[in-house]
Amino acid sequence: MMNFVWNLPTKLNYAEGNLKNVGEMTKSYGNKAFVCSYAEPGGGVWVVEEAVKSLEAAGVDYFLYDAIEPNPRVSTIDAGVKKFLEEGCDYLIAVGGGSVIDAGKYISATAHSGGSCWDYVILKERKEKVYTGAFPIIAVPTVAASGSEANAGGVITNWETNEKSFCRSEYRIPQMAIIDPEVFASLPRHITIDSSVDIFSHLIEHYLSSDAESEIADRMTEGMILTVKEMLDRVLENPADLEARGQLSLCSILGWSGLQALGRTGSIPIHFIEHQLSGHFDISHGKGIAIIIPHYLRYFVDAKPERWAKLARRVFGVTETDDAKAAALLADRVEEWFRSVDSYHTLTSVGIGDSHNEMLADDIIRMYGTLEGEKVPGARPMSREDILNVLNACI
Repeated sequence: MMNFVWNLPTKLNYAEGNLKNVGEMTKSYGNKAFVCSYAEPGGGVWVVEEAVKSLEAAGVDYFLYDAIEPNPRVSTIDAGVKKFLEEGCDYLIAVGGGSVIDAGKYISATAHSGGSCWDYVILKERKEKVYTGAFPIIAVPTVAASGSEANAGGVITNWETNEKSFCRSEYRIPQMAIIDPEVFASLPRHITIDSSVDIFSHLIEHYLSSDAESEIADRMTEGMILTVKEMLDRVLENPADLEARGQLSLCSILGWSGLQALGRTGSIPIHFIEHQLSGHFDISHGKGIAIIIPHYLRYFVDAKPERWAKLARRVFGVTETDDAKAAALLADRVEEWFRSVDSYHTLTSVGIGDSHNEMLADDIIRMYGTLEGEKVPGARPMSREDILNVLNACI
């Protein structure tokens, strides 16, 4: 087992109807709140309206920045930083999914530390800046997916260069996450599905890529995957099942908090591939992940067959005793599950096709090829040829 340091400083406040308590629960953080939300929230506009009403009822002054896009843009975040400072805000409330919460984290920390948010993301060709602090951050998640409401990460897109990257900073961990399963119950079916696949991807990345062993981390990961599968079935049957919605929310939070990787931190090769896919084509992250996972699992099955086999047996009902044969069944079982919940997609089915794969492979190597031989970290180091083969299998 690897050495580790881990804590979860975010206060998780979970209750049905919690949205109406946002004002009372956050007013102690400062005199004026910067509320960020989606530019086009669609059916979720009522969530922002209710959060704002709660602030008004609690006597909290606020500025509403309803400008964040899915795959949040550097230009939008930097404009938000300017507004945060101009409006004299002293804490931030992010009302939305992972894109809004990630954008809010960057706005808060960049407003405190200076410069552009892109200065702080990880790029192979330069040394990133390091945050020196952040204004208090409160997250009000509207979807159970990224777990951004209780971690230090954040992914943003530079639309001018079609680059998508990330960084982590403890300063950006939200002080509080206000969780209301009634909010999740209003989600469209396809978003519930995409977000559950996103949770699954977070759970398998470190599990399949680490060289270390941590049985407790394995058991927690396996338990959360089983919970995601069961609870997704329940909410697809009954979207108003608040118990199942709440369980998915906990899997989202704990599945990307570091808890699922204690003692065996690995890498995120599936995310490295998907980031450039959605960075160029603006598809939802969950859908992009769903395109890649089955073909990544097939192509890299020989990297750590004992890990593939363990997951196949413990989570997907495989009984084969030979590790190599059991490992080879994992991708099929995952694909079967994806098809059963309408989350199996290809590059062709989402309108991207195969003409961009060479460019995507080049970008992935250029941005994330940090290992010897310009390879990308993974269950085994990924070459450009490896990445291209996975992408071609996704057609």
